[in-house]
Amino acid sequence: MPEKIKAPLVLTLICTIVAALLIFVHKLTYVDTTGVITDELKSGLTEIYGDGKYTMLRSDDGGVLKYDGVDSVIVNEDGKTAFEITSDGYSKDGIHVLIGVGEEGISGISFIGLGETPGVGTRIKDDKNFIKQFLGMKEETTELDALTGATLSSKGMKKAVDTALNAYKEYTNETSKGGEAGE
Repeated sequence: MPEKIKAPLVLTLICTIVAALLIFVHKLTYVDTTGVITDELKSGLTEIYGDGKYTMLRSDDGGVLKYDGVDSVIVNEDGKTAFEITSDGYSKDGIHVLIGVGEEGISGISFIGLGETPGVGTRIKDDKNFIKQFLGMKEETTELDALTGATLSSKGMKKAVDTALNAYKEYTNETSKGGEAGE
Protein backbone atom coordinates (compact mmCIF):
# COMPACT_ATOMS: atom_id res chain seq x y z
CA MET A 1 0.00 0.00 0.00
CA PRO A 2 1.48 3.38 -0.93
CA GLU A 3 2.71 5.45 2.05
CA LYS A 4 0.63 8.50 0.97
CA ILE A 5 -2.61 6.57 1.50
CA LYS A 6 -1.63 4.59 4.60
CA ALA A 7 -1.53 7.50 7.13
CA PRO A 8 -4.89 9.08 6.16
CA LEU A 9 -6.52 5.65 6.09
CA VAL A 10 -5.26 4.80 9.59
CA LEU A 11 -6.39 8.21 10.93
CA THR A 12 -9.83 7.77 9.34
CA LEU A 13 -10.17 4.34 10.90
CA ILE A 14 -9.16 5.66 14.34
CA CYS A 15 -11.62 8.56 14.09
CA THR A 16 -14.44 6.22 13.06
CA ILE A 17 -13.77 3.89 16.00
CA VAL A 18 -13.58 6.77 18.50
CA ALA A 19 -16.81 8.31 17.13
CA ALA A 20 -18.60 4.96 17.39
CA LEU A 21 -17.41 4.56 20.99
CA LEU A 22 -18.59 8.07 21.88
CA ILE A 23 -22.03 7.36 20.41
CA PHE A 24 -22.22 4.07 22.30
CA VAL A 25 -21.23 5.67 25.62
CA HIS A 26 -23.68 8.54 25.10
CA LYS A 27 -26.57 6.16 24.45
CA LEU A 28 -25.55 4.06 27.43
CA THR A 29 -25.38 6.97 29.89
CA TYR A 30 -28.01 9.43 28.55
CA VAL A 31 -30.82 10.26 30.97
CA ASP A 32 -33.91 11.83 29.43
CA THR A 33 -35.26 14.48 31.81
CA THR A 34 -38.36 15.17 29.71
CA GLY A 35 -41.32 14.90 32.04
CA VAL A 36 -39.17 15.02 35.18
CA ILE A 37 -39.57 17.75 37.75
CA THR A 38 -35.97 18.85 38.17
CA ASP A 39 -34.57 20.50 41.30
CA GLU A 40 -34.83 23.89 39.57
CA LEU A 41 -38.51 23.32 38.73
CA LYS A 42 -39.25 22.05 42.26
CA SER A 43 -37.59 25.13 43.73
CA GLY A 44 -39.66 27.40 41.47
CA LEU A 45 -42.88 25.56 42.32
CA THR A 46 -42.11 25.88 46.03
CA GLU A 47 -41.49 29.61 45.56
CA ILE A 48 -44.90 30.04 43.90
CA TYR A 49 -47.12 27.60 45.83
CA GLY A 50 -45.04 26.33 48.76
CA ASP A 51 -44.10 22.77 49.60
CA GLY A 52 -46.24 20.00 48.25
CA LYS A 53 -46.48 17.15 45.82
CA TYR A 54 -46.27 18.21 42.19
CA THR A 55 -47.09 16.27 39.03
CA MET A 56 -46.13 17.05 35.45
CA LEU A 57 -49.16 16.40 33.27
CA ARG A 58 -48.85 14.04 30.33
CA SER A 59 -50.72 13.83 27.05
CA ASP A 60 -52.54 10.76 25.78
CA ASP A 61 -49.44 9.55 23.93
CA GLY A 62 -47.42 9.57 27.18
CA GLY A 63 -45.43 12.69 26.32
CA VAL A 64 -45.41 15.88 28.30
CA LEU A 65 -48.68 17.82 28.01
CA LYS A 66 -47.97 20.99 26.08
CA TYR A 67 -49.80 24.01 24.80
CA ASP A 68 -48.60 26.55 22.26
CA GLY A 69 -45.47 28.13 23.73
CA VAL A 70 -45.59 26.04 26.93
CA ASP A 71 -42.80 23.58 27.80
CA SER A 72 -44.77 21.74 30.48
CA VAL A 73 -47.84 21.93 32.72
CA ILE A 74 -47.41 21.09 36.39
CA VAL A 75 -50.15 20.77 39.02
CA ASN A 76 -49.99 20.29 42.76
CA GLU A 77 -52.21 18.13 44.93
CA ASP A 78 -54.59 21.07 45.42
CA GLY A 79 -55.03 21.44 41.66
CA LYS A 80 -53.01 24.65 41.43
CA THR A 81 -51.43 24.96 38.00
CA ALA A 82 -48.02 26.22 36.88
CA PHE A 83 -46.78 26.57 33.33
CA GLU A 84 -43.11 26.23 32.41
CA ILE A 85 -42.39 28.68 29.60
CA THR A 86 -39.29 29.62 27.64
CA SER A 87 -39.60 32.97 25.88
CA ASP A 88 -37.43 35.24 23.78
CA GLY A 89 -36.31 38.49 25.34
CA TYR A 90 -33.21 40.25 24.10
CA SER A 91 -31.66 36.78 23.87
CA LYS A 92 -33.33 33.90 22.01
CA ASP A 93 -34.93 31.66 24.65
CA GLY A 94 -33.42 33.97 27.27
CA ILE A 95 -36.35 33.86 29.68
CA HIS A 96 -37.19 30.52 31.34
CA VAL A 97 -39.96 30.89 33.92
CA LEU A 98 -42.62 29.08 35.87
CA ILE A 99 -45.89 30.99 36.01
CA GLY A 100 -48.60 30.00 38.47
CA VAL A 101 -52.11 30.65 37.18
CA GLY A 102 -55.47 30.07 38.83
CA GLU A 103 -58.97 31.49 38.94
CA GLU A 104 -57.51 34.55 40.66
CA GLY A 105 -55.18 35.13 37.69
CA ILE A 106 -51.40 35.07 37.85
CA SER A 107 -50.51 33.90 41.35
CA GLY A 108 -46.74 33.82 41.10
CA ILE A 109 -43.69 33.91 38.85
CA SER A 110 -40.42 32.10 39.43
CA PHE A 111 -37.37 32.34 37.21
CA ILE A 112 -35.77 29.02 36.33
CA GLY A 113 -33.13 30.54 34.06
CA LEU A 114 -32.38 33.99 32.71
CA GLY A 115 -30.03 34.46 29.77
CA GLU A 116 -30.63 38.18 29.37
CA THR A 117 -27.91 40.84 29.51
CA PRO A 118 -26.59 41.09 33.09
CA GLY A 119 -27.51 44.34 34.78
CA VAL A 120 -29.92 45.34 32.01
CA GLY A 121 -32.27 42.53 30.94
CA THR A 122 -31.83 40.70 34.23
CA ARG A 123 -33.69 43.58 35.91
CA ILE A 124 -36.95 41.85 34.90
CA LYS A 125 -36.16 39.37 37.66
CA ASP A 126 -34.64 41.79 40.17
CA ASP A 127 -37.21 44.61 39.96
CA LYS A 128 -40.06 43.43 42.20
CA ASN A 129 -42.39 46.20 40.98
CA PHE A 130 -41.98 44.95 37.43
CA ILE A 131 -43.09 41.44 38.45
CA LYS A 132 -45.93 42.79 40.64
CA GLN A 133 -47.66 44.30 37.59
CA PHE A 134 -48.41 40.77 36.35
CA LEU A 135 -49.72 39.32 39.63
CA GLY A 136 -53.49 38.97 39.62
CA MET A 137 -53.66 39.50 35.85
CA LYS A 138 -56.51 37.42 34.38
CA GLU A 139 -56.56 38.60 30.79
CA GLU A 140 -54.03 39.62 28.18
CA THR A 141 -53.52 43.34 28.00
CA THR A 142 -51.63 45.66 25.71
CA GLU A 143 -50.41 47.65 28.71
CA LEU A 144 -46.89 47.05 29.91
CA ASP A 145 -44.79 49.11 32.25
CA ALA A 146 -41.51 48.14 30.55
CA LEU A 147 -38.17 48.68 32.23
CA THR A 148 -36.07 51.43 30.66
CA GLY A 149 -33.20 49.88 28.75
CA ALA A 150 -34.72 46.42 28.96
CA THR A 151 -37.63 46.83 26.57
CA LEU A 152 -37.12 43.53 24.72
CA SER A 153 -36.68 41.61 27.97
CA SER A 154 -39.82 43.29 29.36
CA LYS A 155 -41.80 42.37 26.25
CA GLY A 156 -40.48 38.80 26.43
CA MET A 157 -41.70 38.52 30.02
CA LYS A 158 -45.11 39.89 29.03
CA LYS A 159 -45.26 37.35 26.21
CA ALA A 160 -44.53 34.55 28.71
CA VAL A 161 -47.35 35.79 30.98
CA ASP A 162 -49.78 36.03 28.04
CA THR A 163 -48.79 32.51 26.97
CA ALA A 164 -49.52 31.20 30.48
CA LEU A 165 -52.91 32.94 30.59
CA ASN A 166 -53.91 31.51 27.19
CA ALA A 167 -52.71 28.03 28.14
CA TYR A 168 -54.66 28.21 31.41
CA LYS A 169 -57.86 29.10 29.53
CA GLU A 170 -57.32 26.21 27.15
CA TYR A 171 -56.46 23.84 30.01
CA THR A 172 -59.53 24.78 32.07
CA ASN A 173 -61.80 24.53 29.00
CA GLU A 174 -60.55 21.00 28.34
CA THR A 175 -60.82 19.85 31.94
CA SER A 176 -64.25 21.45 32.49
CA LYS A 177 -65.66 19.49 29.54
CA GLY A 178 -65.02 16.34 31.53
CA GLY A 179 -62.23 15.23 29.26
CA GLU A 180 -58.58 14.89 29.94
CA ALA A 181 -56.36 17.84 29.18
CA GLY A 182 -54.45 17.36 25.95
CA GLU A 183 -57.14 15.38 24.12
